Amino acid sequence: MTFQTLTKHLHKDSNTLAHIIQTYAKSKQLSKGKLLHAQLITSGYPSCTYLTNHLLSMYGRCGQLGYAHKLFDEMPQRILVSWTAMISGFSQNMEFLKAITTFCKMWVCGESPNEFAFSSVIQACSSLKSVQIGKQIHCLALKVGFSYELFVGSNLADMYSKCGLMVEACMVFEEMPSKDEVSWNSMIDGYAKNGYNEEALVAFNKMLIEDVRIDQHLLCSALCACGAYKAFNFGRCLHSFVVKLGFNLHVSVGNALTDMYCKLGDMDSGSRFLEIDSRDTNIVSYTSLIDGYVETEQIEKALTIFVELKRLGIEPNEFTFSSLIKACANHAALEQGSQLHALVLKYNLDQDPFVSSIVVDMYGKCGLLDDSIQAFEKISKASEYTWNSLVGVFAHHGLGKEAIDVFNRMVVQNLKPNAVTFYKLSIHSISRSSLSSRNGSLPLNSITHFLTLTLPPSALLSIDYLEGSQVNQTKSLISAVSFTT
Repeated sequence: MTFQTLTKHLHKDSNTLAHIIQTYAKSKQLSKGKLLHAQLITSGYPSCTYLTNHLLSMYGRCGQLGYAHKLFDEMPQRILVSWTAMISGFSQNMEFLKAITTFCKMWVCGESPNEFAFSSVIQACSSLKSVQIGKQIHCLALKVGFSYELFVGSNLADMYSKCGLMVEACMVFEEMPSKDEVSWNSMIDGYAKNGYNEEALVAFNKMLIEDVRIDQHLLCSALCACGAYKAFNFGRCLHSFVVKLGFNLHVSVGNALTDMYCKLGDMDSGSRFLEIDSRDTNIVSYTSLIDGYVETEQIEKALTIFVELKRLGIEPNEFTFSSLIKACANHAALEQGSQLHALVLKYNLDQDPFVSSIVVDMYGKCGLLDDSIQAFEKISKASEYTWNSLVGVFAHHGLGKEAIDVFNRMVVQNLKPNAVTFYKLSIHSISRSSLSSRNGSLPLNSITHFLTLTLPPSALLSIDYLEGSQVNQTKSLISAVSFTT
């Protein structure tokens, strides 16, 4: 049956046509969907908002936002479903700013959002880490009565946790009248990724008591927390629980198990688990193993695993190289580091922010300052990590003035130094070079502007300033900066 015959027979049955469009959307059969849309136009099928909304959803799901936007603009009448389809389409296709803009336009046009529109726009805020806009949307959700809805609440908790606001995330979560595995995973994963690993494991225990359905995402988050918190006994029990539920066959859970044992320093279990599940081994598991060997100072074993990767035909990624080059930097292993750098260039990973920063750091720690600078200059758009590495390299070589010059260039480009940068500057640039405020030391106003750290490094900075006889600067720094603990 041709599409023309189909549309002729279904002339009065828009529900059936909508079902067909929905099927094409779910199966991502874009070409068939476009053909059906074309037949509807050429056959003179009467335009209706109901079918247009399904077409909007199909184009959005298939990533054809240009078609969706054109169709949306041509609609004589838009209803809530139309707006929601566009917001969802933008959010699903990583056009997050457009999702937020469309949501605002919808509100200005007098259309009150539903839970699906709220969920999509909150996901967009979460991806952009636009917590201020997210808070305004949260207020709006409270106003129209959707903040406690399951999907909206879960996305709000996820947004706050991804923006590092765990207090707000916890408040949203506790106020939700009902919670599912997605809600719990937002909290457990949020706790783990923000360094609250003990809280993540406590939340996991509470979830078990409430008899929430377990999925692989929850288990991965809990295993990650176990590794970071060094909860060996809990991790072993969780491993048994994973096997009992049959989730050890999931690739993502297997990766998480390998990573957990490696972070716990139990390299025998980590490597043994990898051997048992070798049928599904991938670069994630091998990188966890390499990282584990690096952290336990077993560099030769890490390099052996890397050679094994090449034999198996598994392509290394940016995390693999970052871990190995970091090991070479810490051990001043120039020969191996240079060879890895050559492979980084081969795999076109030299512009990756983490890899490039570690390459700069590696050459600096191996004593090759010129090579370090050259590696930095070849980066088309240096990230804050790479700039921080360059500051550290100059500081490591006792070139205090040059380190502070790089720091000031970072400030001009609105890039944020990290805790390690200030530590290196304070130890090497100020203490060793004895730079004072008269000849260009680290400007206090720059420190107070950028130093929004969660760790309390004031003690380190105080000691290092005192070593350089900078007592007054120490007192000013401590009084000027509010550290959160």
